[in-house]
Amino acid sequence: MKKLLIATLSLILLGCVSDIKYNYMPEVTQKSYPELNTITTTYIGDDMINQGKVKLMDAISFTTTTEITRPFHAYIIEPGDYPKLGENKTHLFFATKSENSNAIVKTFTSSPEPIGIRIRKDNAKNEVCISFSMGSDFCNDNIQYKVKKILVASRDEFQQTLIYNGKIGNKINIGYREFNNDLTHPAFSNNAEYDLSSSKVIRYKGAVIEILEATNQYIKYKVISNFNTPK
Repeated sequence: MKKLLIATLSLILLGCVSDIKYNYMPEVTQKSYPELNTITTTYIGDDMINQGKVKLMDAISFTTTTEITRPFHAYIIEPGDYPKLGENKTHLFFATKSENSNAIVKTFTSSPEPIGIRIRKDNAKNEVCISFSMGSDFCNDNIQYKVKKILVASRDEFQQTLIYNGKIGNKINIGYREFNNDLTHPAFSNNAEYDLSSSKVIRYKGAVIEILEATNQYIKYKVISNFNTPK
């Protein structure tokens, strides 16, 4: 009887019931960095060119660690951007894991496993709720958050990157990386060396780059054409 009473009390404390929606479709677009024919400075170990499909999507953002607590239950929302899952007439629903970091909604004690974050469209009381598979939500007021747009690399699409690896003498080393989440096309990487005393223009897999200045700390350059720039 005691266990039944505790279980009943826990369900009451969880709060209102919601049906989480999964009806949101982010915008997928081709993204190339940097823009063609602009002077760009990149430091050693950073991307010189990055090209692939990205998702422009809504997300709820928490800048600090956020606690959602009640008796018998506790959740920690780590700082990060959590992508939108869907919406209904009154609420927005977001994932419990960040797309662009390792941030996650952590569960403590014997609390049910969360499946979503819910907020009201009218932002009433700055309420943030944790949703569960059982349908009951667990909510706290006066929570600081922001809904914004984020860009996330589309993990199931082909991505290409050139990376600056430094300079020795007149020679620069450029790393190439490509990946695709399709297991039939595994990730590929390679390094190429270019002698700037021979030419200030380098080429790799269709990308053409004019080198303006190179040191062992940074490189200044212009991208003449990207991997898939029409010739």
